[in-house]
Amino acid sequence: MDFAYTDPHLQRRTVLVAVVNQPEDLRRAASDGWYRVPQRRAPRRIGADYLAFYQTGAFGAQEESHTITWFAPVQRYHLVTRAELLPHEADHPRAQDYYFRIDIGPLKRLDHPVPAAKFRRVTFIHTTLDRLLRAQDITELRRDDDPFDALWQALRDNRLRPLPNRLVGDWPADIALRARHGYLGIRCGDDADSLRDGLLPERWRLLQMGPSQIATDLNGCLRQIAAELIDLGGALDTVAGPPPKLG
Repeated sequence: MDFAYTDPHLQRRTVLVAVVNQPEDLRRAASDGWYRVPQRRAPRRIGADYLAFYQTGAFGAQEESHTITWFAPVQRYHLVTRAELLPHEADHPRAQDYYFRIDIGPLKRLDHPVPAAKFRRVTFIHTTLDRLLRAQDITELRRDDDPFDALWQALRDNRLRPLPNRLVGDWPADIALRARHGYLGIRCGDDADSLRDGLLPERWRLLQMGPSQIATDLNGCLRQIAAELIDLGGALDTVAGPPPKLG
């Protein structure tokens, strides 16, 4: 294992496992440095520090079939049409559909590829680098205690309508909230993530909330979000129900 991955902080970095049904897509990721995910089929949280690739039965009798063998660091995101991604297929029926183009660094091979021996109907999985490096089977990657899910549900419980995967600069906000005078983006990750942003787009504010912060002080996170929304003129998207309980 690369010495860098023994750093506990690095092991907490997030990983999105994507399903690769076409060998050409994996070859393109390796040679051209990007991978595509249809916006309409994207998971609720697409932002991650690393992208890992689950290779389906489309890879035939290869040893890598039904395994996660390769992963790569994520560099930036774009939202573009399929025609922009693949101009040589401009007459494709989905040419005008939008896709997330995920730019990645060089592919790295796992010392111990993760097989799908127990369950092969894999969809997107959001996990951590530590779990990816240690897992003996793909079922061990799923998290039942993801702070992102807890925050998403808490916002819904407090009459807000969170939106997923809104690009803020070249990185997605895990959660976005519409306000009268702008947008509030929320990242559920370590503070280092915010260094990617540079200048924020006009009318955007961004909050960084670490997993431990959400897990130990969810109400405090909700109060912080409420204060930002008030500064932005109040939330636009709310649902009917009793007043929010943020205490």
